[in-house]
Amino acid sequence: MIKVLTAYSYELDNPEKAVQDILNQINIKNNLLKNSVALLFCHVKFIEMGVMEAVCKSLPFDVLGCTSMYFALPSQAGEMMLTVTVLTSDDTEFATGICEPLTAENAENCINTLYQKTASSLSGTPALVFAFPPTILNLTIDIMTAALDRACGGLPVFGTVALDAGVYIRSPKTIHNGAAYSDRMALLLFKGPVKPRFYFLRFPEKSSLSQDAVITSANGPELISINNKPAASFLKEVGLIQDDKNGFTQAIPLVIEDSNGANPEVVVVQNIDSKGTLICGRHVSVGGVLNIGAITEGHVFESAKTLIQDIRKNEDGAGLFIISCFLRTVVLGSGAIAEVELIQRELGNYSGAYLYLNSGGELCPKYTNSGETVNQALQYAIIACQI
Repeated sequence: MIKVLTAYSYELDNPEKAVQDILNQINIKNNLLKNSVALLFCHVKFIEMGVMEAVCKSLPFDVLGCTSMYFALPSQAGEMMLTVTVLTSDDTEFATGICEPLTAENAENCINTLYQKTASSLSGTPALVFAFPPTILNLTIDIMTAALDRACGGLPVFGTVALDAGVYIRSPKTIHNGAAYSDRMALLLFKGPVKPRFYFLRFPEKSSLSQDAVITSANGPELISINNKPAASFLKEVGLIQDDKNGFTQAIPLVIEDSNGANPEVVVVQNIDSKGTLICGRHVSVGGVLNIGAITEGHVFESAKTLIQDIRKNEDGAGLFIISCFLRTVVLGSGAIAEVELIQRELGNYSGAYLYLNSGGELCPKYTNSGETVNQALQYAIIACQI
């Protein structure tokens, strides 16, 4: 059994007061079991002001996590917030790790080394993986997820890509024991009788605007040309940007099908380089059929409500993590507030602790017909893990 404790602080200017906020809420002296670990998520300002480091150093166990945009607990929610979720157990072991700086060239070896080193500190084979990859524009979520899947032999992997985004991506960070990194993956392994349940809702396949467009040149996450024209000029033609080199102000969802018009995947445009090439959040393939993703406020609310209703059918978990792509909140205009309020209403008197945060890319297994899990990397999705 895992016991879950949650704490939060809004204190930016006084690290000592923030530490006291967290320690008072967790009550370490009376609440810890044999093995403990903490997940810390915060706005990047808490790193810049030294608060994150102070909180980590005050806790007598490993701490890992990442930055995000918006956070919610059962009775609290906000953007300028630091949250701590302590997992403590007598029968489940925890192990954490941080990899060496990642590049597109070393990712496979680096992530494998991270997993093997972290797993070696446990008394046996892990049962569950939580992963927090960094935002690296030339190293996409699908590549990192696939590398981790191979490293752990297909164990279920849940997590979120570090996020710090407004109009532009600013300085997303992963976190491990008080240090913050722009280019390293943080990892948490569970070994024991943990029985997670996973939930996810992808971008709806029908919610896209057909463009009669085909990807004619691409290189990994670089989408170079569409219909034999520079990719950025295509976005300009359809009115999504004003200038094909300097007008990029917001991540744009593309829905890309294979050459047969099947297997649609959401691919988010994260940047445009000086040549007008679109830098995407996952690899793209030449010959793919491209449409523009378009969802409404109603879909965001409907999908969040559906997710929570599915979760409420299985209320035997001690903790619940809900992660929503930040692009979903862009559709709402007012950010994540409305989605969070709906989730809090739907959860009502949910018996376990829960945490909501926004994501720059979602990692959540899907179930096969036989009940086995298959790891996947998502964008523009809402996901959850119940432990």
